[in-house]
Amino acid sequence: MSYAGSSSKASSSLNPLPRPNRTAGLSAYSSHAGVAAHDDGEVAFAELQMLSQNQRKLATLTGRMTTILSGFDKRLIKLEGSILPIHKGTQKLARMSDNIDLTLSALNKTLGHYDVVIDEQPLLKKGPDVRNTRPYMDTIDRVIKGLDYLQKSNLKSQEGVMKRTHDLIELGARNLCNVISDWVRADSEAVDLAEYSRNAHYPVLSEATHNAIVPILNYLSTLPRHPRTGFAPMSAGLAAYASVRSDYLQHCLAPLAATLQQYALEKIGAGVSGAGMVMVTHDDDLDHNTNYRRGQAGAVELFEAYYGMLDNEYRILQGLLTSAELDKQTLLLASTFSQLVSQSLTSLIESLGTMQSHVRRHLATHTSFLLDLIGALSGVILTGRWDVLLRAMEDSPEEPLHSTSPIDKAELDLNAGFAPAAELLEIYSKFKNTAIGIFPRFIEDVKAIPARKVAEVPSTSVNEITYLGLQFMRQITEYSDVVSPLLHTLGNGNWMMSSGVAPVLSLGLDSDASKQSIVGDYLNDVVAVVLTSLEARSRAIRQPSTASVFLLNNIGHLRSILSAPLPSYLGAAEDGSSVSIVSLHLGEMGDDLLGTALRQANTAYLDAWSPVVAPLMEDQPLNATTHYHRHATSKLIGVGSGSEKNQIKDRFAKFYEALDDLERLHRAYPVSKEDHELKDRLRRDVARLVCPMYGRFVAKHKASDFTKNPSKHIRMTEQEVEDKIAGLFR
Repeated sequence: MSYAGSSSKASSSLNPLPRPNRTAGLSAYSSHAGVAAHDDGEVAFAELQMLSQNQRKLATLTGRMTTILSGFDKRLIKLEGSILPIHKGTQKLARMSDNIDLTLSALNKTLGHYDVVIDEQPLLKKGPDVRNTRPYMDTIDRVIKGLDYLQKSNLKSQEGVMKRTHDLIELGARNLCNVISDWVRADSEAVDLAEYSRNAHYPVLSEATHNAIVPILNYLSTLPRHPRTGFAPMSAGLAAYASVRSDYLQHCLAPLAATLQQYALEKIGAGVSGAGMVMVTHDDDLDHNTNYRRGQAGAVELFEAYYGMLDNEYRILQGLLTSAELDKQTLLLASTFSQLVSQSLTSLIESLGTMQSHVRRHLATHTSFLLDLIGALSGVILTGRWDVLLRAMEDSPEEPLHSTSPIDKAELDLNAGFAPAAELLEIYSKFKNTAIGIFPRFIEDVKAIPARKVAEVPSTSVNEITYLGLQFMRQITEYSDVVSPLLHTLGNGNWMMSSGVAPVLSLGLDSDASKQSIVGDYLNDVVAVVLTSLEARSRAIRQPSTASVFLLNNIGHLRSILSAPLPSYLGAAEDGSSVSIVSLHLGEMGDDLLGTALRQANTAYLDAWSPVVAPLMEDQPLNATTHYHRHATSKLIGVGSGSEKNQIKDRFAKFYEALDDLERLHRAYPVSKEDHELKDRLRRDVARLVCPMYGRFVAKHKASDFTKNPSKHIRMTEQEVEDKIAGLFR
C-alpha cells in the first residue's frame, strides 16, 4: 500500500456522507416536535451506530499511523548511529581549537611580560616628574606585575628576565629616592642659629615638600627588596632624607661648635686680661671685656641649639612617617634619626674633646670657661632632655624596636648617632672631674705660696695671695649653681683632706644646713686659708710695722671687696637689691673671721708704734727691750740710770727718731691708698694713741728746767705731731 492511497482513504473515512441527512432529520423533528416524538429513540440509536462505526475507522487509522511512526523511529535510530561518531569527532576538534587559542593567548601574555623590560626601561631611566610621580609609580607597578607573573611561572628562560626586572625596580626606587633628596634639599637651606632666641621655633619642612615626599615614602614601603643586591627601597628613601637633613644640621650647628672651640683655644688666656688669676675690682666692672664673663663664649646657646635642632628633626621625621602610615616602623624611625644626627654629633664630640684637652692643660686660665661649659651642659643633661634623644635611637631589650618591613637589623646603624650622643655624657663627666679637682688644688696652691717665696720680701701692697683668693671667690660666686653639685660630689670638707688638715671652718661651726650652703662652707675655708697664708707671708718682713701694714692692706682689701655689693650679673637678692659675697655665701661666720683677722692685724700695727710711744712713758725704762703694748699698765717701775734731765732729753730724741723711722717706713711701704676707710681708721687710732701722750709729756716737761733751751729738744707741737701722723696716711 502506498502512502498516497492510505491518505485518501483516511480522509474519506474521517468525512462520512450521511451527516446532511442528520441535519435535515433534526430540523424536521424540530418542526414537528409534537407529532414525531415517538421517533426520538430511533434517531438516538441511529446516532450510536454511526459513532460506533466512526470509532472503528479511527482505530484503524491510529494503527496505520503507529506503523508509519515506528518506521520513522527506526530510520532516525539508524541516522543517529551514523551521525554520533561524526559529532564526537567534531567535539575533539573544538576542544583542540580552544586549547590552541588559549595557548596562543597565554603565550602572547607571557611574551608581553618578557617585553615589559624593553617597554618600560626607557621610562624608568628617564626618571619621574618631581611634581607628579604617580605615572612613574604606575610604570614601576607594571614592572612588578610582570615580575609577579614570571615568579609564578616555571619557565627556564625567566631567570635572566627576572634579574633585569629586579634591576629595573631598583632603578625606579633609586630615582624616587632622588626625588625625595631634591625636595628636601630645596627646603633645607642652612640658617644662622645665632639669630634664634633660646625658645624660638626652628624651621620645619614646607607643606609642599611634606605632601610631595609622603606618598613616595608610602609607595617605597610597598616595593620588594632586591634579592641579589639587598637594596631595600624603604630604607634607601629614608637614608636619602637623612643624608640631606644631616648636611643641613651640620651646616647650621658646626659654626656654633667651631666658634666655641676657637674661643676656648685662642681668645682665653691670649692677653693680659686672659691671665685668669688677675683680680677684677669694681672699677673693672665697667669694662666687661677685661675678663671672661659667664656666657661670653656662647656655650649655653650652643647646647640649646643642638638639643633644639635635634629634637625638631625628630618631630619632623616622626610626622613624615605618621603621614605615610609608617608610624609603627619604630626601627626605621630610630635608624633614620640616628643617621640624621650622627654627623653633627660627631663634630660636636670632636670639638668638645679638643676643648677638654686644652682646658685640662690650661686650667689656670680656663677655670671660668670650664664652669660655664659644665653649666651649659647641665642645662640639657640634668633636665633629662638629652636622655630623651638617646632613647629615640636605642634598641633596648626592655622596649625593642619593631618593623613590619623585612629589615635586617644588622644593616641599620643605630650606633651611628647613639654612640656620639652617649659620648657627650662621658665628656660631661670628664669636665666635672676636672672641675672637682680645682677646689682642693686651689687651697693647696694658696697654702704653698709662702713656702715657695720665703726668700722674697713682699711689699705692703695687696699680695698675689689676696688677688688669687678674691678672683677665685668671685668665680665661685658667679658659678655657685654649677659649683654646688660639684662640691656635693666631692663631699663637704674633702677639699682639705689632701693635706691631712681638717677644714678650718666648715666642720663643726654651723651644722644647720639651712643656714649654711656647701658653697659657703667652701668659701669660708678659702678665706681662712688665704688669711693663714697672708700671715705666713708677712713673716718674711722683718720690720713689725711693715709686716702689720702688709696684713692690714691685704686683709682690709679682702674684707672690703667681699663686703662690697656685687655687680648685677653676679648676684642679687630676691627683692632686687644688691648683695655681697659675705651676705650671699660667707654669712656671719665669714664676716666674723674677717673681722677677727682685721682686729688682730690692727693690734699688731698699733704694737708696731711702740718705739714711738715707749719714750713718752716715764714708768718704763728708756732702754727696755720689751715692746710697748697699748694695754700695758702705767705703774712706775723706775727711772733707769743717768740723770733725770738727760733721760728726758733722750726720751724726746728717741720719740722723734722713732717717728721719723716710721715715717720713712710708711713712705716706702704705705698703707693702701685705695682703702680710704682703713687709712682713716688707722690715722684716728694712731693719733689717739700718740698725740694725747705726747701732749701730756710735752706739757709736763716744757715748764720744767730739764734744759735751758726747750725748743732744741721739743721740736714739734702736739698739732704738728698729729699732722705728721695724718701725713703718713695720705
